[in-house]
Amino acid sequence: MSSPLRTFGLTWLIAAALPLGGCFGQADMELPSGPEVPSPEQPTGPEATSCPATAVQPGPSPLRRLNRFEYDNTVRDLLGTTLQPAKAFAPEEESLGFKNNAYALNVTLLHVEQWMTASETLAAAADLSKILPCQPTAATEATCARQFIEQFGKRAWRRPLEAEEVARLGSVYQAGRTRKDFATGIRMVIESLLQSPFFLYRVESGRPSTQGGPVQTTSHEMASRLSYFLWGTMPDPALFQAADADQLSTREQVEAQVRRMLNDPKAHRMVAEFHKQWLMLDELEHVTKDNTLYPSFEPLKAAMRTETEKFLDYVFFEGDASQLFNANFTFANKELAAFYGINGPTGTAFEKVAVNPLQRAGFLTQASFLASHAKPNQSSPIHRGVFVRKQILCQTLPTPPDDVGMPPDPTPDSTTRERFAEHTSNPACSGCHALIDPIGFTFENYDGVGGYRTHEGALPVDASGGVSKAEDANGNFVGAVEMSRRFAESTYVKDCIATQWFRFANGRAEVEAEKCELQELQRQFAATGYNLRELMVQLALSDAFRYRQPALAAQ
Repeated sequence: MSSPLRTFGLTWLIAAALPLGGCFGQADMELPSGPEVPSPEQPTGPEATSCPATAVQPGPSPLRRLNRFEYDNTVRDLLGTTLQPAKAFAPEEESLGFKNNAYALNVTLLHVEQWMTASETLAAAADLSKILPCQPTAATEATCARQFIEQFGKRAWRRPLEAEEVARLGSVYQAGRTRKDFATGIRMVIESLLQSPFFLYRVESGRPSTQGGPVQTTSHEMASRLSYFLWGTMPDPALFQAADADQLSTREQVEAQVRRMLNDPKAHRMVAEFHKQWLMLDELEHVTKDNTLYPSFEPLKAAMRTETEKFLDYVFFEGDASQLFNANFTFANKELAAFYGINGPTGTAFEKVAVNPLQRAGFLTQASFLASHAKPNQSSPIHRGVFVRKQILCQTLPTPPDDVGMPPDPTPDSTTRERFAEHTSNPACSGCHALIDPIGFTFENYDGVGGYRTHEGALPVDASGGVSKAEDANGNFVGAVEMSRRFAESTYVKDCIATQWFRFANGRAEVEAEKCELQELQRQFAATGYNLRELMVQLALSDAFRYRQPALAAQ
């Protein structure tokens, strides 16, 4: 039988959901349909068009649920806890490579059960001495409880509570106080707050307007947009203070906060999360290799991941987007440097080191990427080529046919390139593989774990290939270094980077009405010399970020 606390919490969760459409009473909650990403016969990517000045036209403003990363960060900052209950939550569905896309964050009864269990665990473990704003006595318990509800509730729901909400939570407290004691009442309030849609979702309505059309977000809504975009967590005291004073309404006020927030250590964690999703860094964790062929892989696996994380952090905060593809340096310890055949580090600590410019240039020649996109016993031109098309060129590809064959096994009398030649000669395969394989073949100087090679067995490697249908990224190249350096110079590629950040910041795909705004963002990015920190500033100042479509009436 359910405990009184659990029964009360579930009742609150369902009741609180009703104003948002009653979705928690259904077996599965489905958010409104979002913009579809096309799957055309030919790949699609950034386009250049002439854009006249237009009125504010933000895209859709879907209800955004906290994902697991955001949930754990939020309860950490709200309660001061080290618990990470969201690690056990059902994993998010990815859309366009990201785990924060509002249209993919659907809800099932399993989620509701997990949120309820997490709220109980967190409330039971909460150190009340640290989160209570007062020390209650027998005579002041009710006053202290109300003060806690107003102050803690504001932080949990990321906005001031309305009088009716305070009263309702007061009845939750009183039920717990009557059942046992003051602490029980407070813990029941915590459970209720954490189970509410106003905690689990970023609920927005925008500033009241009688004119119709897009509305500007309120300062409290902007505080949440900024904090979850740049930190992946709830607003800090400075953001709450600015929101309370309605000082997040002008471009200048928003820009000042963005620049402050980018200087906070929490920004490094958020940037790492973006890169982890965009560049699929978690793939390395699940990779296994033939230990006979690649005995050094498992001992170096963690170092490969650390190298890339440190490299990406440095490029974002100290460099520019071009260095993602043409950097003549990386970060390595003694063992990883030996794998790369470079000198420098003498111990376990990672240091910035120069790479051999004939063999390495930027992320696409790092072992973490190359090993993740390869087979256990060989390289994989297909996996590497698909990654570049989707993640680096922002292009979609048709879904492979159901009867796609297995990759050919290595043989001593043929190279990987020769074994995969069927894809371009078979009419059923050639359409897609003419786009994928030439890119993938430029990586053939790297084996299944990213080691540099000039021969595959006794046979010489042919790393010639190229890129097509990607505007100024097009070209014929010999090796991934040559291709990466073209990417470093390509406007098309760096427009894609801006697009990826736009999707991540707004939790959805761009729509047709935002084409001009996205192109303006890309133009501003270029004007800063492709400074990634400045891209964050311009994203936060964009119409898509500062405005929203009017909230729909409850169904």
